[in-house]
Amino acid sequence: MDKFAVVYHEGIAEYDFGEEYSLRGDRFPRYLKLLQSEGILARPDVSLLTPQPADDSDLALVHTSQYIERVNEIAERRGLLSDDTPLTPSIVKAVRLIVGAALMAGEQVAEKRVKMAQGVGGGLHHAGRDYGEAWCVFNDVAVCARAMTERHGMSRVLILDTDAHAGNGTMDIFYTDPKVLYLTVHQDPNTIYPYTGFVDQIGEGEGEGYTINVPLPKEADDRCMGLVLERVFRPIVRQFRPQVIIRNGGADPHYQDELAELGLSYQGLWSIGRAVSEAANEVGCGVVDLLCGGYNPGYEEKGLYALLCGELDLALPFHEDSPNPARDTSVFSQTEAVIDGLSEALKGYWKIEKFEETRKD
Repeated sequence: MDKFAVVYHEGIAEYDFGEEYSLRGDRFPRYLKLLQSEGILARPDVSLLTPQPADDSDLALVHTSQYIERVNEIAERRGLLSDDTPLTPSIVKAVRLIVGAALMAGEQVAEKRVKMAQGVGGGLHHAGRDYGEAWCVFNDVAVCARAMTERHGMSRVLILDTDAHAGNGTMDIFYTDPKVLYLTVHQDPNTIYPYTGFVDQIGEGEGEGYTINVPLPKEADDRCMGLVLERVFRPIVRQFRPQVIIRNGGADPHYQDELAELGLSYQGLWSIGRAVSEAANEVGCGVVDLLCGGYNPGYEEKGLYALLCGELDLALPFHEDSPNPARDTSVFSQTEAVIDGLSEALKGYWKIEKFEETRKD
């Protein structure tokens, strides 16, 4: 196995919004405990690193100074950043550690100390330049990507976002930036928050063509995700030839998730990790993995571990604890139609074969 780093600070567990909300901080120590029990952290090619909290200059890579000040002020009075995102000083301290973990993971990969690094707690993709929502205060994914271009001299950064919810904040930040290609695979935004992330949203100005939204139908399963990885993700990687792949997203595409309605199994999550690792090897780049999401206590850490097992090419040590319910049999053809629409929206930028053309051959 290539050298791999896990970046984690126990203070990240303080990224906890309380019993009223689905994002609880205990998922992070549970995940670390699973890594320990499976022997990952004992391997000689694996390093466990401790990050420093991000400072204001780090956050300012993507966030406005006014927004950073507003977050601090709201936290001090224990107010609401948005209707669903309460702030406290401990939450802000924890999110600075999460961003610091993403930056350290990116630095490890950029300086070729490891082939892959994982920032535990990351993937806060609903935070934009001057807003935060849905339990996302600062956008660690965007900060990491911008650090790659501004601090490490990269000109081709690919973000693969596999969270079930579209990353509206990340999309907004990079919508005009041709150095960062943002490819997001998520549940149809007609059916789920944040109600954006449609096929025809492809970027603007110099960034036109560098935003790629792949909205999956509800109940889209492992076969559907496999189709997207093979027919969209891999061809885009081959054409863009990124200098780094930043993957973010957790366990919420799993069929047991309480907030999303996709139909992936643990094996489907594994396949995402495997596709990322293979694509990175094909073009000779490293991988930064940022993971957080998943909203069903008791399986979240298994979903996160399934993604990692795919990236490290390890067999899954567990199976589903309940059967995957019967799914809409049309989801596969619906996914084909999405890819055909994407091919049309991106023609002139990237070559994505339409299924109707393939069938004629």
